[in-house]
Amino acid sequence: MSYEELYEKYQNLELENSSLKLELNNLKKVIFGVKREHTPKEENIIDGEQGSLFSDKNSYEELKKQAIEKAGDITVTYNRKAKNKKAGIKENVLKNIPMRVKEFCFDEDAKCPECDNELKEISKKIIRQEIKYIPATIEIVNYVQCVYKCTCCGTKDSESEGATIVRAGVSKPLLTHSFVSPSLATEVIYKKYFMGVPLYRQEKIWDDMGLVLPRNMMANWIIKITQYYFSNLHKLMINKLKADNQLLHCDETTIQCNKEKGRKASAKSYMWILRSGELEKQKGVIFEYFQSRSSETAKKFLNGYTGTLITDGYASYNDIPEIAAHAECWAHTRRYFYESIPINTKGEMDTSSHSYIGLEYCNRLFEIEREIAKLDVLKIKEKRGEKSKPILEEFFTWVNRILSEKLIINNKLKKALTYASNQQKELSEFLNDGKIVLSNNLVERTIRPFAIHRKNWLFADSVEGAKANAIIYSLIESAKINNLNIYKYIEYLLEEIPQMEDPNDDSELEEFLPWSKELPDEIFNSDNPDTDGVSKAV
Repeated sequence: MSYEELYEKYQNLELENSSLKLELNNLKKVIFGVKREHTPKEENIIDGEQGSLFSDKNSYEELKKQAIEKAGDITVTYNRKAKNKKAGIKENVLKNIPMRVKEFCFDEDAKCPECDNELKEISKKIIRQEIKYIPATIEIVNYVQCVYKCTCCGTKDSESEGATIVRAGVSKPLLTHSFVSPSLATEVIYKKYFMGVPLYRQEKIWDDMGLVLPRNMMANWIIKITQYYFSNLHKLMINKLKADNQLLHCDETTIQCNKEKGRKASAKSYMWILRSGELEKQKGVIFEYFQSRSSETAKKFLNGYTGTLITDGYASYNDIPEIAAHAECWAHTRRYFYESIPINTKGEMDTSSHSYIGLEYCNRLFEIEREIAKLDVLKIKEKRGEKSKPILEEFFTWVNRILSEKLIINNKLKKALTYASNQQKELSEFLNDGKIVLSNNLVERTIRPFAIHRKNWLFADSVEGAKANAIIYSLIESAKINNLNIYKYIEYLLEEIPQMEDPNDDSELEEFLPWSKELPDEIFNSDNPDTDGVSKAV
């Protein structure tokens, strides 16, 4: 074996050894360390061999100084939660709860313990407040239809030969030949899709209340209700979001469907998600079930959308021909660099590594975004051209240089650099539109409740069940970001839509959309600064 071959083999072994050490230390960090992607406050971005993260001409300190000078006319405000200085529970937490008084008094004939004379009440004092929990109750409601007979028709003095029988109008049932009511169905749906309580646990809860509700019965209710009343509303939501939104976030996550023709029960299926941008007027979320995450599925899911799309770096999104622009997530890029930083035996980051330098480039871009967050869209675009563009150009120059000179110490760094280099066009798209945000976190936060609940119910038993999951999660997550009371909104849909002459009429269904201005005030939450949506009362 020649010297060159031995040297190449040595380099490969060194790279493999460094990668294994990084993997070991990262695993230690996952088990014993901080879970957040946290970087030290006092950051040393100087590399002994390469110098500063930024060139001498545009050093980090100089750029920071320039940014402060240019941002002199920018006022950045932060919304901080006011500290609760009062002891106990805030008054506004209790303001919507009914209140009753429980008084402790002496009997009318009570006497003074000292002189045995009459006592007179002079004041009352609140000693404490308690919140009493009253368990839910269930009852059977018999719907009785009154039948009437005309006292004149059919008599000898009447022109009508036979008697006239008239029946009073009765509201339509939610499901024919079933005892399920809108309130009962709402409770089952709310517990599973908002609280994450699977049906087998609900079966026990209902049994403790004296009602026998087998899980297969509840599953059948959910599927039928979704097919009859929610599916057309879901289709209308898809069409409206694609037609009326200029910017959408997109992502996908796994789901297991047990009974799918031609597939194993353990096969992976996918839930695809669309979420409107934060600045869009119509805020909504769409979940849709598909067997795969192929490029053909992506085209089918996004068919008809012509606006701007924000995604992660999954290659299938690059083949959508109709979209105006495709931007990708910088949070993913940052995460790849963060995970590639070498960790010593003390669990500390190597702040002189290439990985840390890449992380600092990402951090600087996010810092600029925080500085300009309160500006209007046009001003954001302008400031990005002034501040972010130079850093972006220097970052990609640095990435390509490291790749070309093969200055790579582990495989994870290679993955981070390759990812950034391959996605350069999409990662630079935010410079062209002030509406585009740097990360896809908005849709990922929307997926989180589904992912958490999935650990409880584990799988969908049938394709119909998986599609029902998609539709109901669409309604619930859309209701959240429009500041609707989830329970009241679902119950409102189940009370009103079945009574429509044609539940498939899109023109009538529009008033039931989660962002509709026709929704009644009582199903909106009270003003809450922590919610994404805005109360209708505002």
